[in-house]
Amino acid sequence: MFDISVVFESIVEIIKVVPFTLFMAFLILIFSLILGSFIAWLESKYIPVIHQILIVIKSFIRGTPNVVLLFLIYYSFPFVVAEALSYIGIELNPYSLNPVVVVIVTFSVCYAAFQSEIIKGALHALDKHQVEASQSLGYSQWQTLRKVIIPQVMAEALPDTMNTLLLIIKALSLAFLVTVVDIFAQANLVGAMTFSYLEAFTAAALIYWVLGGAITYATKKVENHLNRGYV
Repeated sequence: MFDISVVFESIVEIIKVVPFTLFMAFLILIFSLILGSFIAWLESKYIPVIHQILIVIKSFIRGTPNVVLLFLIYYSFPFVVAEALSYIGIELNPYSLNPVVVVIVTFSVCYAAFQSEIIKGALHALDKHQVEASQSLGYSQWQTLRKVIIPQVMAEALPDTMNTLLLIIKALSLAFLVTVVDIFAQANLVGAMTFSYLEAFTAAALIYWVLGGAITYATKKVENHLNRGYV
């Protein structure tokens, strides 16, 4: 029988791993933004061969389930790192690499493919007339970038970027497959200890829901602030 008191007890236990889950999610978001920006910049240069390679890599990443990519990188990345370090005289046991690192690398690469498209779309939506106007007013390239381009690109890309953050938080539920404990894994552990899986996963669902609502609310506030003066 469903016991609401067990739900609240489960929330208390599950909420302990929320900071760590958010820490991983924000790290992945930052790394995917950096890598996605670099990919978008490379694509804008249309360098022969490199452009085609990027298209193939992005197609593979976007077409492959996250769980498959997670296992591919989990079973290959530690050995690649160990081999690379061996060339500079550093010995690393590939089996000692923290699985948290593998999770962060995997999802950073996964979502960089999507972030590059978000960034390209934001750049294409940029009002070129405002850039020309800033230059006619005597703004330097750095001032134009800081005062005109970045605020508008951020305002344009923010909703999709924060939606990506929500997707990352939910995708981290796969991390338990490589022994990393996030919200879902903690709920699974709580359910196993109390034999109340329904209550534990209900608690996890409520936590995900609250996190999603809080991030959406914060995103709208920031978006309104960034749009001020550009509408």
